[in-house]
Amino acid sequence: MGLKKGKYGEANFIKAELIDFLLKHAKYELIVNELPFLCCKRSADLVAINNGMSIGFEIKSKYDNLKTMLDQISDYRKTFNFVYLVYSCKFAKSKELTKLPKNIGLIVISSDNKLILKRKARKKISLDKTYMTSVLWRKDLEKLLPKYKKSAFEQLKQRAIEECTTVNIQNQIIISLQRRYGDGYKLFLKEKGQKVILEDLNYITNTKKHPVVFSNINTAWLDKD
Repeated sequence: MGLKKGKYGEANFIKAELIDFLLKHAKYELIVNELPFLCCKRSADLVAINNGMSIGFEIKSKYDNLKTMLDQISDYRKTFNFVYLVYSCKFAKSKELTKLPKNIGLIVISSDNKLILKRKARKKISLDKTYMTSVLWRKDLEKLLPKYKKSAFEQLKQRAIEECTTVNIQNQIIISLQRRYGDGYKLFLKEKGQKVILEDLNYITNTKKHPVVFSNINTAWLDKD
């Protein structure tokens, strides 16, 4: 699949290629496109769930720069079990790459648009509960802490940070993402062809917030709350 020119177009084509790359090497319980976290201050380009572990992917195409990359990766590391940077080969000699923690996985986009795994990500043992709870909605927090369900949203979050283990929060994140995107991901796997195309990304995206392409795909499952 040739990559389309333009920052937004190229980023989506890279995502399609990346999903193909991932599915060739493992089975995933879920893949989500453009997942908001950190109270919507950040959006993970792709998030995959494998064996109950979350994997965040940040993409830097040739139309991007690395000015904010270290800050972005720092936030990913506090939120997801494994983190990968997927970057254009034009950044291969960038000093910013040398500043990345060694547990960050690296996937390079070659000059002929092939994805090459340069370094496998290692699991981040200690995550930040403040960042983790930012992925959850109110109803998710209520399930974690039913005795506080009448509390204000920010109070619920604070209670979760103080009273819940990272394992409990992690499990609730998986349940929450499956509820929001699971039906769409099943349709994605059913409907996609041998190669993922741009339109397929709609199945795994909250298209109300992140429109991918114009499509007649029914996204009614995204109305779940």
